[in-house]
Amino acid sequence: MIHDDRDYRLTVFCLSALAFGLVLYPVFRMGWDFEIDQNEGWNAYYQLRAIAGQSLYVLDSPLAFNNYPPLSFYLVGALSLPVGDPVLAGRLASCLALGGIAASCFAIVRAAGGSRLDSGLAAATCIGLFAALATDYVGMNDPQLLAHTLILAGFALYLRGAPTPGRLAAVALLFAAGVLCKHNLTVVPLLVAADVLRRGPPAGRAAFFATGLGLAAAAGAALALLVGKTFFVQLLVSRIYDPEHGFLLTIDQLDRLQAPLAVVGLALIASRRRRPRGLLAGYLGLALLQGMAFAGGNNTDVNVFFDVYIALAIGTGLAAQAAGETMHLPGARSMVALAANAGVIVIAPLAFGRFYVDAAGEMARRERLFHADVAYLRAIPGPALCQSFLLCFRAGKPLFYDPFGVNQAIHWGRLPSDVLVARLRHQEIPVLVISDTPSHSPDDLPGVQTMPNRFFHFGDDVFAALRHHYVVGRVGISGRFWLPRPRPPETAG
Repeated sequence: MIHDDRDYRLTVFCLSALAFGLVLYPVFRMGWDFEIDQNEGWNAYYQLRAIAGQSLYVLDSPLAFNNYPPLSFYLVGALSLPVGDPVLAGRLASCLALGGIAASCFAIVRAAGGSRLDSGLAAATCIGLFAALATDYVGMNDPQLLAHTLILAGFALYLRGAPTPGRLAAVALLFAAGVLCKHNLTVVPLLVAADVLRRGPPAGRAAFFATGLGLAAAAGAALALLVGKTFFVQLLVSRIYDPEHGFLLTIDQLDRLQAPLAVVGLALIASRRRRPRGLLAGYLGLALLQGMAFAGGNNTDVNVFFDVYIALAIGTGLAAQAAGETMHLPGARSMVALAANAGVIVIAPLAFGRFYVDAAGEMARRERLFHADVAYLRAIPGPALCQSFLLCFRAGKPLFYDPFGVNQAIHWGRLPSDVLVARLRHQEIPVLVISDTPSHSPDDLPGVQTMPNRFFHFGDDVFAALRHHYVVGRVGISGRFWLPRPRPPETAG
């Protein structure tokens, strides 16, 4: 047993070192000024509006929309004051948030009876999964990880002590804060609410629901008073749903997560009657169902499976604990730990290779090219339509057009289908920077992406209008810069 403890300690240490090495890449990338994801510049606009006291939902342009709750914009906006830049502040918050999620995984495994080594394994697995499988979300200016941190802190607080009224009120407060950062992170709050209803003492139950419902009512009333129904219309609008995209994204994630799903799923099912393992098994199951359901939504990405990552990290620590208790085999806990992290171990060489290439000059090249695009755009007077929100943000352009929001509004009949094409015909937009290409590319516009895109936001009708009324003035890392085509001079009568 002593020898097994030494092997297990070494395994956890090695997996922790691997996770630390993997997370160094997004930490290193944080300070480079180029766009990691389209969300970064979009969030930066609203973070600046928040600290300036401007409305987050009644905007200057009818073609810009905000479908996120307000809290993250104020939190990151406040952090940007000492940091000096909302994008850097959001990236810093994201990296710290991953540490907070890992700390909650540690605390939850301890609350479930795991040792410090089991808890450390859960924390290392959490960081490894995110750093290896969701690299672009770690250290990105986006509220997703911040919201998970708040909700997981509430979950850990719930599991680590007696369900007193004060503790359950604090849990509800953390859940409310998390949902006010990202409104669709409902798995843990609903799971805990059901558990409180079933097992909570009357006083604790009253404190939990009074706090949660009270905060929800207060937030809703404040938003209704300040911005009217606009917030609720934008928040609750249906998304375009693509079952094919949902199926492919789900298959991709199940393929990447098959090792921890097998290890953790079997362990939690076998010990589901032991509290709180049954609760954690429910967390994993509900997270999987929610991820599969959300995967087909337009503009969704791997983030819809982040609750699965977290549940698997917690479950890995508990699976190792269970192996030590029930499998009287040398190295059983180490085998469970390595099996659950097999996907991360396999991906690690590719991740380190990417780190080396980017650190050796690719990041500097991307920053240089991005700054060249910014300088070119800044010299063009007037508003701009940018598929890269960060490009327009850095160039000092106002938030004018949200491709995702406009697509949704057109699809659901809230905007006319030619809302952009009509403006292009009259050359009302001084410059458009678009990285999409038409689905059927003509010879003069080859279908080569200048920057990676998960989704395409402009139809062939837009490109037909562009080719007729605009010309390409520049091709940069951010896309093609379309400028109004000079009109032929009018001939005298």
